[in-house]
Amino acid sequence: MCYKWGWTYTSAVTNVFSWRVLAPGLAFAAALLILGERLRPPAAAVEERCLTIIAVLLGTKLVAWVARSGHTFGREQRLLTFVMFLVIVFSWIGFRQQIGEAAFDYAVAAQRAALSQAARTLAFQLDSFLQSRRRIAPPPPRPSTWEADEGALERFDAETVVRYERRFGRQVRNTHDLLTLRGLRTRDFDQFYRRPANEFQMRVIAKQLAFLAVKLDENKLAE
Repeated sequence: MCYKWGWTYTSAVTNVFSWRVLAPGLAFAAALLILGERLRPPAAAVEERCLTIIAVLLGTKLVAWVARSGHTFGREQRLLTFVMFLVIVFSWIGFRQQIGEAAFDYAVAAQRAALSQAARTLAFQLDSFLQSRRRIAPPPPRPSTWEADEGALERFDAETVVRYERRFGRQVRNTHDLLTLRGLRTRDFDQFYRRPANEFQMRVIAKQLAFLAVKLDENKLAE
């Protein structure tokens, strides 16, 4: 009687963990795992949970198989069981690392794209600023009013520097530092980015920002 009850209990437990019961859960978790991987940005947390569910279900199936048929195992079956357990564990570890690396790579690529766009936008805005200042610049000095005209130009240039610093100074320095961290720098940009003294140096900064944005995009395509 006890033997019959024990056999019935073991049979019920193993039936609960049969492939017919576990397969839908495995398929659903695998589908979510693939979907999470293809999302942008990748759903790393969802991927890790689905991967863990798959590993747990496979491990449970292995345990149920051992509970049902382990007493009949020979040396080869016991070795196979151990190898299957290691495959489940190390596959879980390996895929988790891949998920983490994929999430990190996406974050790096997103930051690079954002930096490229920021540098390009900053170059465009700075060029527009200089064009608008040039349209309202005082006329060149004339012989009859040379000193007064030179004074007006100096005051205008000083005002341009002040306006540049107020609007672009911090952004240019931050963008320069971020580009430098990625190994992207030029001698002219390094020379003028801190405190440009005139319109010419500001135009150099705008050109270098646009140039480095293109280099950043080229580096992305080369990878």
